[in-house]
Amino acid sequence: MNDQDRSIIAISSSHGIMHAYLVLLPAMIPILGGELGDIATIGMLASLVTLFYGWFSLPVGFIADRVSKKLLITGSMVLCGGASILIGLSPNIPVTAIALIILGIGASLYHPCGYAHMSLASDEMRGRYMGFQGLGGDMGMAVSFLTSSLLGARFGWRMTFIIWGVIGLIMAAIDLIVIRDIAYEVPEGGHLGPVATIKKMFGSTDRTKLIITLGVVVLSGMLWTGVSSFIMVYLKDEKVMPLVLAGGLSTLKYTVGAFAMIVGGEMSDRIGRKKLLLFGYAGFAISLLALIYSPNIVSVMVIVVVILGFTFFVTQSPMNALLGDIASKDTVGVTYGVNFTLKYGIGFFTPAIGGWLAANYGLNSVFYFFAGLSGVAFLVTSMLKE
Repeated sequence: MNDQDRSIIAISSSHGIMHAYLVLLPAMIPILGGELGDIATIGMLASLVTLFYGWFSLPVGFIADRVSKKLLITGSMVLCGGASILIGLSPNIPVTAIALIILGIGASLYHPCGYAHMSLASDEMRGRYMGFQGLGGDMGMAVSFLTSSLLGARFGWRMTFIIWGVIGLIMAAIDLIVIRDIAYEVPEGGHLGPVATIKKMFGSTDRTKLIITLGVVVLSGMLWTGVSSFIMVYLKDEKVMPLVLAGGLSTLKYTVGAFAMIVGGEMSDRIGRKKLLLFGYAGFAISLLALIYSPNIVSVMVIVVVILGFTFFVTQSPMNALLGDIASKDTVGVTYGVNFTLKYGIGFFTPAIGGWLAANYGLNSVFYFFAGLSGVAFLVTSMLKE
């Protein structure tokens, strides 16, 4: 195994651990016992993480084109791990909110540099490398949901956050040792300022295609943050599944999603990005409706969750690879920074909307809302030209 292979494994593993933190709080909702407020308050706290996670990705994108991506990824693990430990030790909601802000900032350090590294690693296999990175992210979420339900039921939500915090600090040490940065040339005349860089990003690409792609990105972010925040509590409360079984089904969704990331990356390199995106968003909308109307039978829930996970996550590698296709090499970091700023910086309020809908109209209304968003994503994607 060469240095690049080891770097890709370490970066993909860090991606998984970073995403594990983002679903820890939603996974703990069934056992919080009101310690962090009602479901509307939890929705606001989850939105707080995503707000900082999204909007800090923009400045990180500029930094990722100028400094070591390795150090940024390592810093992401340090901040996320430390924040997770602080959440586990927090005495009240304000301290928890501060820790969640730190966690959001730490998570924001990962995406622009992690995706820029994968994009620069290969032109011909960009979709494949995005698939590997997506595999890591999905497996992290799957493991997080499973371990959170098991550890939470055994040791409580606080110790679960502390354990995951230690894992993040260990991963930071591994990143510092293993990752090797990809060398890149400084543009003639040096790097441009932020405004000029944004102008260049839009001016040196197919502007219409980039804008449409970023629109799909926003809708994808809203879907991801929303469904991730409510899937486990929905399965437990609305579908009357035991906590461990709800955690297992949520884990299954992301495990299937990890496989879908690989399939989406490989297939998008062969048949094009748009076809995978259209298939995924149409299927995701249908599967969300199927989740609502399916009977509370475990075997049926397994089938629905498998389809749910596959149809959503098969879109992620094509979407991320499409941005790499569009971006110029000296603005690839900021392109992914803009991508994740829009994806989560605008999508941050989805959990808050979901919490409000759940409190006023029931959990079913939340998933009707998500199904409608997926339909809109399908329509916007249809405007893309291959």
